[in-house]
This record gives sequence, structure tokens and C-alpha cells, in this order.
Amino acid sequence: MQKYQDERKAKAGRRMRRPFSCDKDSLSEKRKHTFHWDRVEVRRIMEDREKKTSIRENDISKKVPLGAKRRSSIHLSIYAMFLAISMILGYVEAQLPTPIPIPGVKLGLANLVNILMLFSVGPFPTAVIGFLRIILLSLLFGNALTLSYSLSGFLCSFLMMLLFKNLVHFSTVSVSLIGGIFHNIGQVFMAAFLLRNTALWYYLPYLLIAGSVAGVLIGILGGILMKRLKPFFRQYF
Repeated sequence: MQKYQDERKAKAGRRMRRPFSCDKDSLSEKRKHTFHWDRVEVRRIMEDREKKTSIRENDISKKVPLGAKRRSSIHLSIYAMFLAISMILGYVEAQLPTPIPIPGVKLGLANLVNILMLFSVGPFPTAVIGFLRIILLSLLFGNALTLSYSLSGFLCSFLMMLLFKNLVHFSTVSVSLIGGIFHNIGQVFMAAFLLRNTALWYYLPYLLIAGSVAGVLIGILGGILMKRLKPFFRQYF
């Protein structure tokens, strides 16, 4: 028994007397290695948390749909936003000088909102917003003649755009082209009717060329914006 205890004491003494040898370079390498793996682990944990949070939010949005009242209030807010945008575009377009020295030639920036809403929301909100835009802009910055010209052009172009979109299934560029052409036809028809002057129809070919170019440009821009705003419209409509 005494011999066994002496052997244990001798082993413990040798273990305590063993020198601690550690190189500084190896210690720094170990620290760097440990720090690197700590950063990797923290990054992995944060990515897992973000994935779980996004999955949870998607599940909540799928399981808890928007209520009818909340959805209608969101729709009204979006309609008001598009009405304000169309009014701003119409006012800016009225203040800009025309690139072609032909009276009545415009780019039709406000028609961009009509294209977006017609393809993304529906015909009824598009018609209401277009009608309100014309009424408000005419009351603020126009007169009775501008109101009649704008209304006739809008009604003619909107009906033809709706017809070609639903029956022929045209793209945004083609529908915008049709809208630009028939907008000018409606305005010339109203001007000839009010002024009792059929000579205004000779002015129509120049307006048709300008309306076609403007319609193609607005249609291209509308197609680009529709692709960008597709998640937004899909979420709320």
C-alpha cells in the first residue's frame, strides 16, 4: 500500500515538474484559427435566424390575410397615390415646351399611369382616376375648352385601349400606341365639332404621327415599370 502511494506521488511530482512549452507563433496561429471559426459560426447563426424570420413572416402573411376593411383602405390609398402622380405628370407636361413646333403635340406622360393601372388593377379604377385627373387639372389650370378636349380624347383612347387589350390581347406598347392614336382622333373630332370647322381634319395626320411615337415610348416605359412593380400589385391586388 505504501509502495502504491509513493508511486502516485512520484507521478504527480513528475506531472507538476513538466515544463510548459508553447511557441508564440503557434499560439497566435491557434488564436487566429479560433477567431476565424468563431466568426464563421456567428455568421452561420445569424443567417439561420434571418431564414427562420423570413419563413415565419411568409407563413404569417399566408395564414393571416388582410381584412376587407383594411384591404379597401389600402386600395383607396394606392388609388389616391396614382391620382396624385398622374396630376403631377400632367402639370409637368403642360409646363414643358413641346419638342416639335406643332400645336397640340404632347408626350402623354399622364397616360403612363393609365397603362400601369389598366394592366395591373383593372379598367374601372383606371377610368375613375383618369376622369378625376382631367376634372381636377381643368379646374386648377385649364378652362372649359381644355376640359372638353381632354375628356373626349381620354374617353376615345380608353375605350379603344380596353377593347384591344381584352379582345386582341395586345402588349403594353401596342395598347399605348392605340391610345395615343385615338386620343388625338377624339380631340380633333371634338375641336371640329365645337368650332364647326372641318378643315381641322387635315391637321390630323401630323397628330397621328406624333401620337404614335409618344404612344410607343410610353408603352416601353410602362412595360419596364410593370415588371418592377409586379410584386407590389401582386401583394395588394
